[in-house]
Amino acid sequence: MTEIVMNQSELAAEIAARLREEVAAAVKARDVGVATTATAAEGEGVSFGDFLKCVATGDVQRLRAVYKSSKALDETTGAGGGFLVPTQFEERIRAVGAPMLFDQLVAAGRGPLMLRTNAAELALPVLEQDQAPNVESSALVGGVRLIWREQSADVAESEPRFEQRIFRPHAADAYVAAATELITDAPQALEDTLVSLFGRAYAVLKARVMLRGTGVGQPRGIVGHPASISVARATSSSTQAENDTSTVLAMIQRLLPGSATAVWIAHPFWRSRLMATRLAETLLYTVNGQSLVYGDTLAGIPIAYSEHLPTVTSAGSLILADLSYYAMVERASFSVAFSEHVRFLKRQSVWLFGVRVDGAPLVNAPLILADGAGNNTVSPFVEIAAGT
Repeated sequence: MTEIVMNQSELAAEIAARLREEVAAAVKARDVGVATTATAAEGEGVSFGDFLKCVATGDVQRLRAVYKSSKALDETTGAGGGFLVPTQFEERIRAVGAPMLFDQLVAAGRGPLMLRTNAAELALPVLEQDQAPNVESSALVGGVRLIWREQSADVAESEPRFEQRIFRPHAADAYVAAATELITDAPQALEDTLVSLFGRAYAVLKARVMLRGTGVGQPRGIVGHPASISVARATSSSTQAENDTSTVLAMIQRLLPGSATAVWIAHPFWRSRLMATRLAETLLYTVNGQSLVYGDTLAGIPIAYSEHLPTVTSAGSLILADLSYYAMVERASFSVAFSEHVRFLKRQSVWLFGVRVDGAPLVNAPLILADGAGNNTVSPFVEIAAGT
């Protein structure tokens, strides 16, 4: 579950190279009368490239008749947005994010709770689990408990505590400029590149805000959240590996009991240090007699690496999380808009892809154990404190 890491210059170079290759192939295919892959696969003239061309040329009639696409409206301004991306293309865009951290976690069954809505907001009832529980109950059940009674005695009251979480998907946009000639000469040449670029960018966005979102105009992330427990780094041992082992064990102790789908998420530079602890293991599987790496684990829990966490010496650079306690809400449709005027003097046209998403942990604070101590806490989110 290692996330692809690519800096901006490398990504720009890759995009430019792919655009040149796609344009050359599409122009050649057009000249010799060969249909493009997308057209052949998706039916008579129907493809994401053709959809983008219809958006670019303002062919509203074809957008409505063939693609069943309507204008997307921005509720915050009342102004018209772009056109909603048809479902079949939207799923392709989402699928492109598969190699990225966020989609890998979801595919492995260790991702957050994913919800979609067509409304401006979604109300989600959740149990209040961060209140001190009765010693005969548990914070996990939000105040509900079975109470012993004698025969013919009245039943004692025990009611669950619920609260309503409101998710309001925030808008985020991707700005992509392309040479004007591509729109008329080879619209299909843009298809794979834009699908790949936008799909990967969306996966990156979700991973970033899930981990470090500020909650102001965007989702709230796990790192530094009031529900996250911060564990100090051990310093008493003579070696770094021994200290790291002690720290990892302390983090495991504070994880919510029963978190069967927990996952470690670490800054990539943690890998060598984690592999030096006595708790680490790299799983292997064999194909035709050849051993291949499957992934890293720490105390039997999978490790995912993310460039979106702080550096190794910073707080939150290593977290242990049960992401089933994190909810992410998406608006059901992407939108795409086009302008040939924004970069007119550069002979470039601009595509604007839009998404709307919100997210937050489903607990407000660490959970208090029902052991009678009153101050022993656990959480689905445990992070390392700052240190060396």
